[in-house]
Amino acid sequence: MCIFATQTARQYMFNTFWISHKLFVVLYVLTLLHGAGRLVQSPWFPYFFTGPAILFTLDKLVSLSRKKVEISVIEAEILPSDVTHLEFKRPPNFEYKSGQWVRIACIDQGRNEYHPFTLTSAPHEDTLSVHIRSLGPWTNNLRQLFDPDSLADRPYPKIYLDGPFGAGQQDWYKYETSICIGAGIGVTPYASILKDFVHMMSIKSSYKIRCKKLHFIWVTASQKHYEWLTDIMRQVEAVDKNNVVCIHIYITQFFQKFDLRTSMLYVCEEHFTKVSNKSLFTGLKAKTYFGRPQFDKIFTSIQKSTKVNKVGVFSCGPAGVTKGVDNACQEAIKNTRAAFLHHYENF
Repeated sequence: MCIFATQTARQYMFNTFWISHKLFVVLYVLTLLHGAGRLVQSPWFPYFFTGPAILFTLDKLVSLSRKKVEISVIEAEILPSDVTHLEFKRPPNFEYKSGQWVRIACIDQGRNEYHPFTLTSAPHEDTLSVHIRSLGPWTNNLRQLFDPDSLADRPYPKIYLDGPFGAGQQDWYKYETSICIGAGIGVTPYASILKDFVHMMSIKSSYKIRCKKLHFIWVTASQKHYEWLTDIMRQVEAVDKNNVVCIHIYITQFFQKFDLRTSMLYVCEEHFTKVSNKSLFTGLKAKTYFGRPQFDKIFTSIQKSTKVNKVGVFSCGPAGVTKGVDNACQEAIKNTRAAFLHHYENF
């Protein structure tokens, strides 16, 4: 169980990982039998085991009681950077918050093999959508299943949907100023949040939210890796008439700040932005930076401009980004005396 719980095993041998972890039942049975002989003393393990076992059983009963509904996929796109976009029907009475996630099973790959993915659609939209990056056998096979060349004239495979489930990102609206940081495929929850926030602010009379300003920091090796997100941000900019969303893009696949080539990129970007009011690299109004963001300075600057005492910081990405954001929060607290509350998810 320990061997197949490693990141490499889960990525390349998920089915083996899943089957091996079902052996936990055998492990607990053998543990109970081991103490049943009372060779030394009365066993204590059953006292610690009973409570969690009851909760686990209740959770399983709830999961089994969920009605499985086949959902038709409306649209599928094979995007660059091994990303697959699926848009499917929204089940009746399906209510969720931006930033939440669902579990999906593809019928052609097994009815009981569910995998978690963050919704990239917004709650006000009529359909649901996810963006799935191919990182292992299941996601690679899913990409092939929905490839137009593989489908020919056949309809899209149907899916099962379970959820929605809560996530730390969903509390973004509880702060007057929120900072959302996405790195790599960790940008997916913010696609939903950006669209949801702009929609809420456009019809303030229908929504009462505390958040007044949302800063989105996108850290990516290249803007070409996630062009679908650029399209979403372009839509957000088009409807954001009050500038309630501030987007910062950091492209890290460049040389150091004082390298000649990077300096020339800065000059070209600055000039093009002044002339056309949009980025040379992304085509967005948002300014593009080269190199890694200095989160502590960014946080301090945002707090001083807004004068709030509590800032919500939300990050989703690799563990290294999470650690960097957490350290920056602590540094910003020392510099501003304001509270920077960090909510994060790693992948």
